[in-house]
Amino acid sequence: MRTGKIIDIKCKCGFLLFRYFKAGKGRLIKLMISRLSDDHVGLAGASTLSRPQCPNCGKELGIIMMIHGEPALKLNQGTIEGVRV
Repeated sequence: MRTGKIIDIKCKCGFLLFRYFKAGKGRLIKLMISRLSDDHVGLAGASTLSRPQCPNCGKELGIIMMIHGEPALKLNQGTIEGVRV
């Protein structure tokens, strides 16, 4: 694994959704489920093409897709606080 940092990902309502190992620079577009350290939404058992929601406010976070052969959450940019590393 490349170098990176662990970041907190929050909903716009302020609820902590995930702690995620972010490798590389730039915006957060997709979350590889294998890189999650804390999951307060329950993505680990979710099926492909499901649309998880924020447990606090109910906003849709994105869609779970297969990206590079592993499950990932393709984020809806309007529902999370801006994360740029």
